[in-house]
Amino acid sequence: MTDFVKFLLIGLGSGGAYALLALGVVVVYRGSGVVNFANGGLALFGAAVFYETRPDLSDAGAVAVATVLTAVLGALIHLLVMWPMRHSSPLARVIATLGLLAAIQELAEHRYGTLVKFVQPVFPAGSVEPIEGAAVGQDRLLLLGTTVVLSAAAWLVYSRTRFGLATTGVAESELAMASLGWSPNLVATCNWAVGGGLAGLAGALLSPITGLSPTALSLTVVPALSAALVGGFSSIPLTLAGGLLVGVLESEATRYVTAPGWATAVPFVVIIVFLVLRGKALPLRSHLVDRLPRVGSGRPRARLAVPLVVLLAVSLAVSGSGWADAVTTSVTYALICLSLVVVTGFAGQLSLAQFSLAGVGALVAGRLADAAGFPFPLALVAGVLATVPVALLVALPALRARGVNLAVVTMGLAVVISSVVLANPDYTGGAVRGTVVPEPEIFGLSVFATEHSERYAALAFLLLLIAAWAVSNVRRGRAGRRLLAVRDNERAAASVGISVVGAKLYAFVLAGAIAATGGVLMAFRNPHVEFGQFDVFASINAVLLSVIGGIGYIGGAFFGGPAAPGAMVQNILSNWFDIAGWFTFISSVVLVLVVVFTPDGAAHENARGIARLGARRAAHRSRTGKADPPEGAPAAGDPPAADGRTDRRAVERVTPMTLELRDLTVRFGGVTALKDVSLTVAPGEIVGLIGPNGAGKTTLIDATTGFVPGYGGQVLLGGEPVDGLSAVARARAGLTRSFQSLELFEDLTVEGNLRAASDPHGFDAYFLDLVRVEHGPLPATASASVDEFGLRDVLDRLPSGLPYAQRRLVAIARAVSASPSVLLLDEPAAGLDEASTRELSALIRRLADEWGIGILLIEHDVSMVLSSCDRVVALDFGTVLATGSPDEIRVHPGVVEAYLGSGPDTPVPVTAEDGGRPAAK
Repeated sequence: MTDFVKFLLIGLGSGGAYALLALGVVVVYRGSGVVNFANGGLALFGAAVFYETRPDLSDAGAVAVATVLTAVLGALIHLLVMWPMRHSSPLARVIATLGLLAAIQELAEHRYGTLVKFVQPVFPAGSVEPIEGAAVGQDRLLLLGTTVVLSAAAWLVYSRTRFGLATTGVAESELAMASLGWSPNLVATCNWAVGGGLAGLAGALLSPITGLSPTALSLTVVPALSAALVGGFSSIPLTLAGGLLVGVLESEATRYVTAPGWATAVPFVVIIVFLVLRGKALPLRSHLVDRLPRVGSGRPRARLAVPLVVLLAVSLAVSGSGWADAVTTSVTYALICLSLVVVTGFAGQLSLAQFSLAGVGALVAGRLADAAGFPFPLALVAGVLATVPVALLVALPALRARGVNLAVVTMGLAVVISSVVLANPDYTGGAVRGTVVPEPEIFGLSVFATEHSERYAALAFLLLLIAAWAVSNVRRGRAGRRLLAVRDNERAAASVGISVVGAKLYAFVLAGAIAATGGVLMAFRNPHVEFGQFDVFASINAVLLSVIGGIGYIGGAFFGGPAAPGAMVQNILSNWFDIAGWFTFISSVVLVLVVVFTPDGAAHENARGIARLGARRAAHRSRTGKADPPEGAPAAGDPPAADGRTDRRAVERVTPMTLELRDLTVRFGGVTALKDVSLTVAPGEIVGLIGPNGAGKTTLIDATTGFVPGYGGQVLLGGEPVDGLSAVARARAGLTRSFQSLELFEDLTVEGNLRAASDPHGFDAYFLDLVRVEHGPLPATASASVDEFGLRDVLDRLPSGLPYAQRRLVAIARAVSASPSVLLLDEPAAGLDEASTRELSALIRRLADEWGIGILLIEHDVSMVLSSCDRVVALDFGTVLATGSPDEIRVHPGVVEAYLGSGPDTPVPVTAEDGGRPAAK
């Protein structure tokens, strides 16, 4: 018990430091919406300033100078980097802070090296014994007290003062606060200064305890972010509790867990479990979708690739081993970057654990080659396969966490893998000998990098080409459409039957396998495997390189890899400049500039240049009478389509099924959104659902389609209850929906949107797409919906380039392409003019009459509902107010009073559009 209390008190001291760092993270997030991964770098800066000024100043003076200068640095980061990026996605801003973290750490290592520097203590030496035998240093307790006092002060400021309320207001709406006379820029600058000052203070107070170590102080961002995660990046008391929890768990694990690395890992495991339990499988309706970097088409460009391959081969043949080593470094980093293209560029999941996964592949392959005598090819395959379950483990948090939260979790997992596995001598072959791999051979030919560097570089490049070819196939196939759909909008993907869970797991597994390939190649470059190269900072650097290259483009890996330290770019520049020691710092600065000015990376800019060149070429050929065939024209050898359309044929009526809701009840906390709502939608019938805002109409659709779990009552489809089915399973069963806000897959063309909804849902695509791409015609239902909605001329367009009315048609056509038996439309005519609304009404009527689809129509345009529906249900305050024919609803006293706004005796005009019925007012 004495030991437990002793380590508890020690943990509270270190936890106080983590909480103080986390407090700076929370302040910055509350004021600007940015999760500051550079917080560890700011703490390092504060510690460095304290170390430099301590000989000339008092303790208090040095701490004050460190705090003030770090506050100034925080304000400058906002003004020079974050404010110009205020309209960028949260992901882009997070990546910018990662670049700043890498730059500050690199500068510190230049100044102080990698060895720990002793720092004079700030707090008095000595210890206290709260209970007998449990002595703890005064400095830990004083650090804890400082944190508690500052946390209390921060809570008072942000909950009781006008500045705190203004900070909350700016986070909610910059425009509203600007209209009240507050400058969002000034408020954010002040919060960045406060957050920076807190980080600098934490660094100054922590450095006498830990020593001045650039790596260790930079890594304090991991427990700080974990603590902030507990507080939801907003709650100061919960953040304080989270920091103390991390510190206590870390300290107790040091005492009671003997396995190497677990003392560091245990707190993050607990935090990850907490986050997973708190998260949701699908985001809520209020979830805002981040704008992510653009993605490429995935089409191979042979005219560009072949000359580059030939040039590289010639350079390897005529250059020395130095150039071959640079090529190998470029290729291995390019493989890690390619894995990030898959998991982050295509699937939208920011992973900071890719180098850790590479290390797992290197560890397994290296140990099998060393201890079991596996030949290199077999060891490579075994290393890749062994990484798959670890990649699945890393992917599990992605099923419940998204965006920045996921980045924090994967960063913590990288620390866990590095400390528990890759730094554990029990796994790596012992502290003295380690892992020594034999000379790799392929079919009896030695490719040992030390003796045949050009052969090893050629082999590595061949593996990169194979991986890039496979990823290109995935991007253009069914699997790629699923990944992009999930990246763009998880709710919309689920609504057309795409398994969000399956897509995310596949992205992490494929990315992990590619990263493991790169890791094995890194391991076998030298006889002695160095596992220290697979740390969390290497993963961060890989993300930076991928963003510089273009994280949404396969070509981005070919741009990012050569920019790695020791790779081709550095090799070339070293011929003119002595930049060996500064290359990582330069890369970090370039990353920040790229994210600010060209966030889509070099590959995107290259693609734009090629597109402009192609446009000029096409214009020239047009003037000379030699125009190229139009985009989308069938290539030679393609099967001819009757009437020139894609698989144009009559579509059979959908499988008839009736939707029935029985006493549907939905509660959110103490609020009842729906109460005992019952209705039916028969095949080929249109049922209108009307009611004022807040009546529960969209909630009814959400519950019916599986997006609101835990409701009361029953939902039956075709007479069978579907209450136990997920949103994905209900969509596959024939129950689909549209969204009021469209929720299109913006990175897929119109055709891609329709294919994503109509593609077969088989798991085989995840394997077959690696080796081939299907170029078949659109499925029959999707093809018919193209003609029904008049989309034939815009199939190759992105939705963002279409007029609003046409975007609405694409959203409905996508839902129809899934061949639903029942279709739930959520305000499909919102924002349309009168003519477009009439056309849409006629189109919806045809879907019911000719396709046999049962339709539940939510719409505020009462004229449209009354003219096109067979029956109408009116909701008010979550309960059914009336059910009947359009004529009955038109004159129902309760409906008129609650919603229509005119008395039943009020004469209303009859219009042709209403089919002879009086038009509602």
